[in-house]
Amino acid sequence: MVRIWIVSAVVFLVSCGEEPSGTGPQGVTGPPPSLDTGVTSTGPGEDDPVDVLDVGNDGATEGGPGDDPGCGSVTPPNAVVRGTVLAPNMEIPISGALVYVSTTPAEPVPDGVYCAECVELTCDTTFVLTEPDGTFELPTVAGEGRHLVVQKGQFLRDVVIDVAEGTQDVPVEQSNLPGQWNPDAGMWIPRIAVYAADPDQVYNVLAKFGLAEVSASGTFVPGTEQFTLIPDDQGAFMDDPVGMSQYHIIFVPCAATKFWLGAPHVPPARAQNIRDYVEAGGKWYATDHSNEYIEAPFPSYQEFHSPAMPDIQPAYDVMGSVSDPELLAWLEALPPALGDIGGGNPTLNDLPSVELRLNYSGIEQISEVIVQDDEGQDVNVGHHTWVSGPCGSCSEPLTFRPMAISGQWGCGRMMYSTFETSSVAHQGLNPQELVLLYMILEIGVCHDSPPPPIPPVG
Repeated sequence: MVRIWIVSAVVFLVSCGEEPSGTGPQGVTGPPPSLDTGVTSTGPGEDDPVDVLDVGNDGATEGGPGDDPGCGSVTPPNAVVRGTVLAPNMEIPISGALVYVSTTPAEPVPDGVYCAECVELTCDTTFVLTEPDGTFELPTVAGEGRHLVVQKGQFLRDVVIDVAEGTQDVPVEQSNLPGQWNPDAGMWIPRIAVYAADPDQVYNVLAKFGLAEVSASGTFVPGTEQFTLIPDDQGAFMDDPVGMSQYHIIFVPCAATKFWLGAPHVPPARAQNIRDYVEAGGKWYATDHSNEYIEAPFPSYQEFHSPAMPDIQPAYDVMGSVSDPELLAWLEALPPALGDIGGGNPTLNDLPSVELRLNYSGIEQISEVIVQDDEGQDVNVGHHTWVSGPCGSCSEPLTFRPMAISGQWGCGRMMYSTFETSSVAHQGLNPQELVLLYMILEIGVCHDSPPPPIPPVG
């Protein structure tokens, strides 16, 4: 068996862990000391795994039988399949997606929150990770009825193809991420719940990614969405842990519940539900005015500007900087039409600098959060910074500080941005929306050994 441990997105079953500095081939930081990195395999009669592929900061992005000294006699590759992995909208390239060809079907994605275990591939299975522009070339063995598997987080496509000797191009319709949950057709997507908040209309970003039809004005067409819209329920959804557990990702955008309560406040029981959901493997995302939904459940991870009243009025716009190298490489590889959508929107023409509009909060600092793994090694599960920039309303206003962050809690992740992601209807995806999509695709974890323990609250 070959076990692939790769950092990825939104619960990527073949991924593992992150630490606060450096990035691996999936675009998220490499695994912490508590989780081994790479592909390991065990051959006949072997008790201990053999480390055959490092997928850390400088590691490889492909592997197969030649990498595994314990695999025994296998047929060498005599074919190459190549193609491009795109988002469900068939426009956005997907970097760091796992692509492999197998004689057996892929393991299906569980329907609901779970603690992901790393995918095991047979030792004669070759695999590659897509380049920042979404392209791949995969050496494999020719044969009929092969399963071509493409996976990024809970986005999973398994299509049966015949592989001929030599090189063949895979039609993009067979290699793109799916846009619907249809296991009978070999398609899985994340179960997503998003508050129907205004002005930060995250659901429009999901639609543009390909999870709903999009109107001429750039908004989603009701009734076509492949996600759940949470109505104005005054936070009742977050008081139902069983309901929350049905989803892999939950979004609480700007001001989703703040005005119902009159002031930033998260009841203790609700904060505990959030922690329990993330610990079980969930992905929790909040933006600007919903900062209390990061601060209350996870207070030791960050310090907001003016903690008693962390909301900043009026909003501020800044020139920030892309802090994560793999995110930067992906943004640089996007087609020009995606980097400059016109209409007065910010562009990607000045990378790594990028304009970040409508920031309603500021982060004074993020903290290391140290826990010990089951081997007694220190692990930092604190935030990783994706985008940084100055906060004119904060202390030391010219100092660059985190503006889009993610941290680990048990099996899952929490994410936060000081800026709204989508508040003005428009066609195309602006830089802030692209950053959001990259983060939800990249922040995933699988565990071959127990995940790092959760730190004390407070």
